[in-house]
Amino acid sequence: MNMVIKETLQEKIKKVMQKTGMTVVDLAYATGLPRENMYKWFRGTRPSDSMVYKKLENYLDSVLERIADEPAAEGNPGRFDDLFEKTATLKVPLKAVGKAVPQTNAKAAAGTITVVNNEPQLIVDRIDAPFLGEVEGVIEIIGDSMAPTFKNGCRVAIARLKNPMLLDWGEYYFVIDKNWQGAVRRIYPGELENSIQLLADNENQEKFPPITKKWEQIEAIFKIKAGILKH
Repeated sequence: MNMVIKETLQEKIKKVMQKTGMTVVDLAYATGLPRENMYKWFRGTRPSDSMVYKKLENYLDSVLERIADEPAAEGNPGRFDDLFEKTATLKVPLKAVGKAVPQTNAKAAAGTITVVNNEPQLIVDRIDAPFLGEVEGVIEIIGDSMAPTFKNGCRVAIARLKNPMLLDWGEYYFVIDKNWQGAVRRIYPGELENSIQLLADNENQEKFPPITKKWEQIEAIFKIKAGILKH
């Protein structure tokens, strides 16, 4: 009689990491579970909460099933990036320099800031456009502050900056403040020390006046690489 040996949670974690290239931190972001606990489970500790155990196991099983159903091309064992092809939205960590991971619950819209374990993450739509270079994804423009350049409902591709303080004045950026509120604006040097000025393209300056932000008020800045205009 053939015996079926059930893999332990630790074995599944290691298999997913091996087959996808994910790190322990990536798994924590993808599942919304604490990094500290994920490290413990990676080392063999079993989650004490049965619901947490089931959530993690279901995620690991879904990744392994997806890999099994979609074999990688010859010579390529399959990497985490390959999973993005089937993922509509991603979560981009604002503070860490880590890789974007799939949004498994798919509830938050692109451009939204979500908080997991007190760490803010930007939700973006995945985009497959190699000609744009390295981009994190796409967000939607809400409102008329940037019209007519970027109308309400159009989408823009954004890229992470290695050094957010090295900006091209007058260019378009997606700026996220410490309240985790984001806005697309043109950026210029501020009149105050250690500050920048955010300008809208809308001619109604009374409704969309310039905004001054000090560097200490800013959480993250992304470069606008391209606009996908709404017809």
